Amino acid sequence: MKFLILFSTLILMLSPSCKKQQTNKEIEINYTAQTRGFKYVLHLKNNVLKIDKNNVVKEIILNKSQYDNIDSLVNNINFIKIENNISIDDLAVDRVIKGVFTIDLKEKKYEFEFNHQKLPDTIQNLLNKLEKFLN
Repeated sequence: MKFLILFSTLILMLSPSCKKQQTNKEIEINYTAQTRGFKYVLHLKNNVLKIDKNNVVKEIILNKSQYDNIDSLVNNINFIKIENNISIDDLAVDRVIKGVFTIDLKEKKYEFEFNHQKLPDTIQNLLNKLEKFLN
């Protein structure tokens, strides 16, 4: 009987809680564009936004309205239609700055490689909106 109680207690302690299983994963966005002499890193996780421009780091906690605005923008982007737009030939001669954009949405993750100077409009609008929150 003691063994059964001990075993039951152990199972209950080790199993994840129901509440934890029901919570949805939040949006996570990472964008990095870097070359010799230039660095731009944007990271959004949950409601914490951090941008590093050439080692000048700014961070903010987004309020609900700001976060909902970003969530709406992200949900209106068709990530399936977006394509990588960077040329290996241009990278070889430092003609472009390579930008790596990753977004982790609830159960899907997308990753793209872009020319930092020619981002797709929807991605550029999203990054611009995020930057405005820091100003």
